[in-house]
Amino acid sequence: MSAATRLSTGLDFVEEYAAAAERLAVAVAWADLRAPVAGCPRWSTYDLVVHVGNVHAWAATIVETGRAAAEQNDEPAHAKPRTVSAWYAGKAEDLYEVLRGADPDAPCWNFAFGSGTVAFWPRRQLHETTIHHLDLEATRGRTPAVDPAVARDGVDEVLRVFLHRMHTRGRPAALDRPLGLTASDTGDSWVVAPAPRDVSTPVLPAQPVRTRAESVPPPPVVTRGPAVPADVTDRVEAPAEVLYRLLWKRLAIDDAMDAVDAVDAGGTGDTGTRLSGDEARVRAFLASPLVP
Repeated sequence: MSAATRLSTGLDFVEEYAAAAERLAVAVAWADLRAPVAGCPRWSTYDLVVHVGNVHAWAATIVETGRAAAEQNDEPAHAKPRTVSAWYAGKAEDLYEVLRGADPDAPCWNFAFGSGTVAFWPRRQLHETTIHHLDLEATRGRTPAVDPAVARDGVDEVLRVFLHRMHTRGRPAALDRPLGLTASDTGDSWVVAPAPRDVSTPVLPAQPVRTRAESVPPPPVVTRGPAVPADVTDRVEAPAEVLYRLLWKRLAIDDAMDAVDAVDAGGTGDTGTRLSGDEARVRAFLASPLVP
């Protein structure tokens, strides 16, 4: 298993996924399936549920075969909430059974790195389900809590899986200096840094101009540790759940900053978000296309 897909916490991803899927199925049964989803423009709640159900079916096929698979395009028989909930629960249950019976160390394709192991998929499906559950609940004016252990792993997945994927798809993050991220409630920290430049061959004026493909730098380097080194001055610090929502674009940075201002004004302690160093650079990174 590569460092980028190695399990980063003690979570049982299969069981955590199953619990997240159950929460989503229950929420769907009471949802307005025509409501627009702010986190997924142009989608209704119905579209969101159909998407997640088909992603579960797609992932199950990949895990069963170890190979890439065609996307699924199934739909419920009717667009009534209870029917859609039951349809989704069936897709989720099928994936759960596949994941529960699979060897996590077995070779398996994934969309981020190509080669990998089955262990990539229960983690990915946990966060797919968790983020879209947040989307669905937001249509009802609710903000459910995310367990800090799940949230910090979700931060790790964005930084060590999706950042790489988006970069290789031609959508690099705005990053020209190392940036530190700290989950203030769990004590986890990450440093995202531009890949080192290859200086073994000097660039001479007489050399031909490189093609666009040759000029694209390697993806950023992400390291995880107990603290951000002192020489990394650009930083964002927030509870793991806030970082999770920020990186997935489910929380605006100004809203997160307003939360810390309100907490500080009330004298109840710091549970919000802090930026330090060059704030413009930090904001540019957070505004980058870090996830699909």
